[in-house]
Amino acid sequence: MAELICRGGFPRLVTLHHRDARQRLRDYLGDLARIDLMTGEAAGHDAHKMLALIASLARNEATSASLRTLVEDTAGFGGPSDSGTVRRYLDRLAEAFVIEPLPAWSTHLRSTATLRSKPKRYFVDPSLAAAILRASPDGLVADLEALGLLFESLVIRDLRIYAQEADAEVMYYRDSKDLEADAIITRGAGDWTAVEVKLGGGAAIEAAIRSLRRVRAKVDTQRAGEPCRLIVVTAAGRAFETNDDIAVVPLTHLRP
Repeated sequence: MAELICRGGFPRLVTLHHRDARQRLRDYLGDLARIDLMTGEAAGHDAHKMLALIASLARNEATSASLRTLVEDTAGFGGPSDSGTVRRYLDRLAEAFVIEPLPAWSTHLRSTATLRSKPKRYFVDPSLAAAILRASPDGLVADLEALGLLFESLVIRDLRIYAQEADAEVMYYRDSKDLEADAIITRGAGDWTAVEVKLGGGAAIEAAIRSLRRVRAKVDTQRAGEPCRLIVVTAAGRAFETNDDIAVVPLTHLRP
């Protein structure tokens, strides 16, 4: 999985060794920072500041880091010094299909908790984050926290692709009491599936199962409908179901 994260899923890179793919991705991000890819002319932004922001986004992958957080995170690396510039650069990265925000799911709850509304930011492919951070498969395996965040990004990428095939949308759920589901796949009212992402390990998978049970209990199913599925996506291992129909599935078992 660490090698797949570093190589990425861009069609012209899938046959390359992950080292060669990472180099091409770094070159691409460098070009993006220096030139306008549409015109081939010099970009209308500071290339050094753009690269510093891309690196900050990689360090904050799979989060809803505020503009202020991104400014503070890049302060020591010559990044953008104000929220307005960060916002403009983020818009540029979204237009170039480097990042893609994941919207928050809005639904009816049985509790007094309120739902978060700020989108999370993900790279369109986790290999872009790995490339800007110069991460290698061995380095990721040695840093399980970083590997976990980039694995979540890999899962979100695949879920978005599969959901598009099913005319569905991928969102995330988090409430004011920090109960969350990494992904909600929905085709509208009354049609939703909740997903938690874990690298693996018995304790982590059990925690994800308990979290999905709490999400199911929190959602007002009289108004939102019963979940079509509750799924824990892992990096490896066997697929199985709990007694209450929660599926635990390795990423490699998913299909459109």
